[in-house]
Amino acid sequence: MPLLSEQPLKQLCAALFEAAGASASEAEIVSDSLVTSNLLGHDSHGVIRVMQYLRSIRQGDIVPGSPLEVVRETDTLLLVDGHWNFGQMTARSAMQKAIEKARRSGVVELAVRRCNHAGRMGEYAQQAAEAGLACWLVANAGRARGNVAPFGGAAARLATNPICFAAPWKEDGVFLLDLTTSIAPEGKVRVKLNRGERLPEGWILDAAGQPSTDPRDLYGPPPGALLPLGGSMGHKGFALSLMVEILGGILTGTGTVGPEKPQVGNGIFALVLDIETFLPRSEFQPQLQALIDYMKSCPTRPGFQEVLVPGEPEFRTLRHRRAHGIPVEEETWRQICTLAAELGVTPPIPLHARAG
Repeated sequence: MPLLSEQPLKQLCAALFEAAGASASEAEIVSDSLVTSNLLGHDSHGVIRVMQYLRSIRQGDIVPGSPLEVVRETDTLLLVDGHWNFGQMTARSAMQKAIEKARRSGVVELAVRRCNHAGRMGEYAQQAAEAGLACWLVANAGRARGNVAPFGGAAARLATNPICFAAPWKEDGVFLLDLTTSIAPEGKVRVKLNRGERLPEGWILDAAGQPSTDPRDLYGPPPGALLPLGGSMGHKGFALSLMVEILGGILTGTGTVGPEKPQVGNGIFALVLDIETFLPRSEFQPQLQALIDYMKSCPTRPGFQEVLVPGEPEFRTLRHRRAHGIPVEEETWRQICTLAAELGVTPPIPLHARAG
């Protein structure tokens, strides 16, 4: 498996997006988002998405250069329209506006519509936390057909519909929760597919509604379905996913899952909170640290070395991959290099190949 350094991989992705018609600033922001996802171990939202985005530009689904429009605004509400620019451009700009408003008003409800696939949703909750605020965020997939079965169902009806929360924790990191309401993100199945690996049991159903460990069965034709979060208690993931559809789909004006041909994107709903409105950060962070310390003091079960809180595995992976390189699946790298040749872009030479 090829290993790539952070900066050359970002430069390659940026060059591909620029060659496809994005501005230098857009290409830089989207490339940073994708490669940072790889650094954090979220390969499902990393450079494996380059081909998807370039295809969307060619089809006119991503419209580089489209402005962010403020549709409605009050002291505590911000509704914005991304006009189908890159999702990362829309979501990052919208969150920055919400951060600035929350600092003035204490709390802001942020709703984002006509936003293309924005990648790892935890990125935007983290953006608020790094600015000293707390953020709760959900996102649906617009009017997509869906790839997740409802609890008890044998066919896809919902999207993976993530839920995120972030808050300032310590100087070198934030508390970051980022999970899907499906058993796994679709992109993790795509990574397994490109690696030629089987899936864990309990992730997907094939087109006949039968359990499968073959990632090809999710995509078909005919397509299968991911299962909701929770296994035998999957009604909980199903219920949470419906909540995300209501907030991210209906309230934002994005729309919800349905049978029609989709415009792949995200309807984002977030609450951005200024901690200082509730209590001084000098009190908040020690209490959060005490809570985490209490969790980590728990004796471990067999097979576990320590209790990890949300965000810790990702930030450890980031430090390791910055030092040793980012593994990219052979098939993903082949697809990227093929596109690079088509667009006249020279890819960097991998550090070396890593087995598995």
